[in-house]
Amino acid sequence: MANTTKSLKGTKTADYLAQAYLAESTAVTRYIYYAQQAKKDKYLYYSTLIQQTSDNELHHAKIFLKYLVDGGVVNVPVGVDSGDLSNTVKNLEIAASEEQKEGVDLYTEAAKVAKEEGFDEISAQFAAIATIEAHHEARFNKMRERIENGTVWKRETPIKWQCDVCGYIYEGTTPPEVCPACLHPYQHYFPADENV
Repeated sequence: MANTTKSLKGTKTADYLAQAYLAESTAVTRYIYYAQQAKKDKYLYYSTLIQQTSDNELHHAKIFLKYLVDGGVVNVPVGVDSGDLSNTVKNLEIAASEEQKEGVDLYTEAAKVAKEEGFDEISAQFAAIATIEAHHEARFNKMRERIENGTVWKRETPIKWQCDVCGYIYEGTTPPEVCPACLHPYQHYFPADENV
């Protein structure tokens, strides 16, 4: 994966790769905490989605690190936003904002710079990952909106809900209060037909 035809040493692209690696690495940890909080808040399906996003970010970090291993140490000033460990609504708001700033905005600019510096492969990866980060942002915002307006487990028209414990499928505007198959509460249900 590393671009062996041209050195990254001393380039702005190397700086962006280092920033991206650090941003993705901190997102992994932050999202693990957010997933734990969502589980405590009984948003079990959202906890799974947040953990899945953490796994995505881990892979993004690996992509950026692979380019950096051949370039030696890159000194990039790091500002660490201590953020907030709060309830799930606040955590989702922070996560969406970070996806925009440290994902879409940073990677769009990084793709442009990498292209200008002749790193077409790196530019393409920055651009592709920016689209993933935009999806993460939209998903986090939708999750937050559903919590705020009370529609996590409520829809206007019937949908299929699936129990994450036993797999039972129920159709309705809300899942059953208790799963008829395994007797777990409604918080174990997720929309079977949609990707938040």
